This record gives sequence, C-alpha cells and structure tokens, in this order.
Amino acid sequence: MIKKIIFSVSLLSIILLTAFVFRSNETSVYSGNVQQNINDIRRTCGTMADLEMQYKLDPTYKQRMADMEKYVEKFTKEYSRKEGDLTVITIPVVVHVVWNTPAQNISDEQVLSQIDVLNKDFRRLNSDTTNTPAPWKSLGADCQIEFKMARRDPNGNPTLGITRTQTSITEFGQSSSLKFTSQGGHDAWDRDRYLNLWAANLGSQLLGYATFPGGNPSLDGVAIGYNYFGTVGTLSPPYNKGRTATHEVGHWLWLYHIWGDDNGSCGGSDLVGDTPNQAAEFYGCPGYPTVDACSPSAPGVMFMNYMDYTDDACMNLFTNGQLIRINSAMNGPRLPLQTSNGHIDISGMPICLFKADSVSIQYNNPVNFSDLSAGIPTGWQWTFAGGSPSSSTSQNPTVTYSTPGLYTVKLRVSNSFGADSLTKTSYIRVRGAALSGFSVVNPPSFTRLGVNSGDTSKAIFNWTKSSTNNTVNYKIKLRKIGGSTDYIFQSNSSGLDTSVGIRRSLLDSIAVQMGVTGDSVRCTWRGWAYNGIDSLQSSNSFIVTLVRSPIGIQVISSEIPQRFALYNNYPNPFNPVTRINFDIPNLSGDKKVQVAVYDIQGSLVEMVVNQELTAGKYSVDWNAANYSSGVYFYRVTAGNFTDTKKMILVK
Repeated sequence: MIKKIIFSVSLLSIILLTAFVFRSNETSVYSGNVQQNINDIRRTCGTMADLEMQYKLDPTYKQRMADMEKYVEKFTKEYSRKEGDLTVITIPVVVHVVWNTPAQNISDEQVLSQIDVLNKDFRRLNSDTTNTPAPWKSLGADCQIEFKMARRDPNGNPTLGITRTQTSITEFGQSSSLKFTSQGGHDAWDRDRYLNLWAANLGSQLLGYATFPGGNPSLDGVAIGYNYFGTVGTLSPPYNKGRTATHEVGHWLWLYHIWGDDNGSCGGSDLVGDTPNQAAEFYGCPGYPTVDACSPSAPGVMFMNYMDYTDDACMNLFTNGQLIRINSAMNGPRLPLQTSNGHIDISGMPICLFKADSVSIQYNNPVNFSDLSAGIPTGWQWTFAGGSPSSSTSQNPTVTYSTPGLYTVKLRVSNSFGADSLTKTSYIRVRGAALSGFSVVNPPSFTRLGVNSGDTSKAIFNWTKSSTNNTVNYKIKLRKIGGSTDYIFQSNSSGLDTSVGIRRSLLDSIAVQMGVTGDSVRCTWRGWAYNGIDSLQSSNSFIVTLVRSPIGIQVISSEIPQRFALYNNYPNPFNPVTRINFDIPNLSGDKKVQVAVYDIQGSLVEMVVNQELTAGKYSVDWNAANYSSGVYFYRVTAGNFTDTKKMILVK
C-alpha cells in the first residue's frame, strides 16, 4: 500500500508530537529472507532526538516547521508541472574533524572519500543501483544535488574545506559541545553558505545525527562518528561505505525516516508519496521482498532506501518523491546556499593537497595524480621517488612504477602569495605479480628428519607454484609446535624455484635452539610466496620431527632379498624405543619406501621412513618418547607391497 501525503496541520502536529527518540533496543517484526547483525552495533540515528532537543530550546521552532510544511505542499503541486526543469545545485561543504586520539584525526583521503559517496548517492551514480528491485527502479531519483569541498572560508581566505581541532573530550555523544569551539568542538560556519559536517567520536552507540531546516544556525549541520565517515581509513563495518552521511544529509535536506517514526502503528508518514508504508526500521541486509504489518504483500517495504536503517551495502536509492522534498528544501529554507560562492577557488596563500586515482596498483601500471591545492597555485614541483618520471612540473602528472614496493610522493605548490608543500610517506603501494593458492608437498606430515651436527647433506623441502611469473620468490618457515619463533629459509634460487635444501647440520643447530625433548623436537613447516611487497602463505602446513640422535635407518645386509617382508618389532612391548626390520627386493619404477606408525584410531602418528631405497635388508628404530602408552600399528609400503603389524608401548 502506498501512503497518501496529507498536509493538514492537524496530522502534521500528530506526526511532530510523536515520540521521535530512536528506539535503540527495539526489534522489528517482519518476514522475508534476512541477514541481521544481531550481535553487531546497529545503525543508530539521533536526528529525531536532536529535533526534540531543539523544540525544547526554541518553542517557536515547532510552529515554524508546521508552517514550512504548508510551503512544501504548495511546492510539490507546482513541481509536478515542471518536473525535470531544475538545474543541478552545488552545495559547499566544510568538514570539522574534532579528535582526541590520532585514529580520530581522520585523513584527507577519508574526508574526500565521503564527499565522493555523497555525490554518487545523490546523483544516483552509485554502482549498486543494480540492486534496486525491479518494481522500484523507475522511482530511483537523481536528486540534482552535488557537494564540493569549500575553497574559501567565511573570511574569504583559501581553504581545503577541512578544519582540525584537538579536544580533551573523549566522547561527544549528542552533546551540542561538538559544535562550539569554546566547549571543545568547532564552531559552525555560516549555514547559508556551507553544509557543516562534523567528524568526531560520538560513542559506540551513535552513528550520526542531523538538523532539519529552520533551526538554530549555530547547531545546523550533520555530525558523523569518525569511524563511519567515508570509505577508506578508520572504519567500522558494516557501516563502512559512507551511507551514514547519505542518511543524515537526507535529514538535513528535510527527509524523515521512511517508516515515519510512529512506533509501528502504520498511521505515520515520512510525508513522501512514493515510499511504501512501513511499520518500523529494518536492520542488516533483508532479502527481497520483505513485508511487514503495514505492507503485507509484495513488493513489501523499501528497506534499501537511504532513509531506513539497513547496512551501508544494502542502501541504494532516494525516490522521486524524496527528490521533490529535497528540492523544496533547496528552494525554501536552504535557498541561500544556491548563491554561495564557498566552493569557488580564490587566489591567496596556497594550501597544498593532492591525491592519486589509485594508491594500490600492479607494477608497470600508471598512476594519475591530481593537484587539489587551494589558493590557485601557479607552480608545481612533484617528486616521485622510484617512479618514472621521478619529478614533474605538471599540475596533474602521470607516473609509472616498475618495481613493487611502497613509495613516497611530495608536492610543492607556489604562486605570488607564497608556497606550501605536502609529503605523503609510503603513499603508493605497488604490487608485484598476482599470487594464487599453493601447497607444501614434501616432506609430508609426521616425517622424521634425522639431523646431526656433522651431517652436511641436505633435507629437501618442496611445494607447488603460486605463480608462473619469475619475479615471485618463496620462503619456508619452521616453527616449534607451541613456540613463537620462525626459522626462515629462502628458496634455492630466485624466480620459479619451488624447493629449498637445508643442511642437516643446520637443522641440528635449530633443533637445539628450539629445545628438544629426549632426542627430538616436533615443528611445523609452511611455505610463503612473495611478489616484492605482498605475500601469500601456503594453504597447508606439515608437522615434521627433527631427530638429533643417531637413531635412524640402517642397512643390515647387502644381500638382495627374494621377497618383501615386514618382521615383528623388538622389543614388544617397549619403552620408549623399538626396532623394526623389513626386507626390500629389487623395485621397478618408484623406489620410495615408507614406514609409518598409526594409533589405534588409524590416524598417522609419525612417518618413520619416507625415502628411496635400494634392495636390501633394513632396520629402523622408532623412539616413542613423545607419545603415550597404548597400541600402535606400523606399516611398510613399497611399490605394490604393504604390510601392517601391531606393537605396544608401555610406560
């Protein structure tokens, strides 16, 4: 059911007298396929509570709001006859960053990313318009509003449109002190020339709040939690796509919550004609269609509207009806903004600022830099360490980086008033060749590696490839189980090599450093691929045992046996060492022989032998010092031959 707009003062009074305070702990009742962030912080908007506060501070404001609604009714009727005739309106924006900790002092990039989101969302240029359900696609509106950072301050001086204020206040909540310099915040700029945005720590239970038109000029604007501001930097998912500001600026432009803040009665309204009636707010990311008591049949509720409470990733539209209401604000109480020159550059002492079109690129790809400096500079001196070119005097140069790494960029701008410079350390991240998943292969889990201080032979570790690009290198890391120290070994050569040989004498030394139990130490090994700056670990890791004692495989006789044989271990029962004898005749093809030990559940305990052997009679000792008493099985595998016997460890 679509709501009818009723502009009678009596109904409006009911709406405005309704308890507007946000219900932070109330659960919506609805049906549909929904994924909610029940255990996460829910979207909390303090706009209606702020409106109540302003009513108390100024009793005449409520009547002014009622009178302005009469203007909206008249504007809506006239607008329907000239729809689409309005030109795009530009709103100058100033962002007041008020911070107590360094994390709250959000970067210029984070600020600019928020302005980019506002422009896309209000012009319906957001990439997720494809997620708008079919019944409402035709209602999606270009609101004909654009936002630009202020380029001149209230005194006519050049500005970047960002103020920064350090404060002793740790959490502002909804206190008006955020908007006054004398109280630890920052004073608002003239509301008839700028949209004031404050970014600060509002506390974990409040994402933002805004003022409606016509209120106290000193309080006018939008406050956003610093960790919900923009799309890069310090952010808290699922509110990390800049939609908190879109929602709150919607309030600032005279939009109400889509459900009408009527406590679920279905009698309230957001005063917009093309938004479905809705009982209460929605959270998380509901599936379409979702219905409730006020819209019980498909297409249901418009939970993806920017004026609901769903996650940032689920919001994607304003409607044509909301467009009309926004334009009524911009041609009524916020009309002075249309003639503001706050966003127009003015010449003066320059303030340096720049950005790259991407700060993370693949090597050998270009980066386009843009000068965003205020004051109308006439000279530019760029420095690109590690880039090509390494310097430039162009205003907006293009640079290529051929080697993976982190690179610093510096810009100095100047004009007849003076100069300013800005250095962004490790600003450009140049990635190497693409990495794909890979795995370690040999030695497999539970292999026993005999090590000795005098043994210069090498134990070979192998893995699969992560890339066919020869700039990718590999390392392996050994770590004692339960330990925290990694022993790192580079692959034998650069490029595509997927093996490393480690001298057994070195492994013996490492075993000592790790700390052996009895004669051995158990550790894990894992592979890592590197492309010059990024790394990817292998999808698996294996357990190996470094055995320091001379216990190991021995040749009993060079006589070539006629058949395979596995003998009873001795002693049996044993504690903790037992000997296993087996015969290997001539092998054709794969000459690898394995002697493995399993527990009573059939799980592999240890790979005692895993190597190529010539024909002969062999003996190997198994040290069970690290294992508990019980029944074990040992199995020999060679070619097509396999045999298993039982042994008992008694401690």
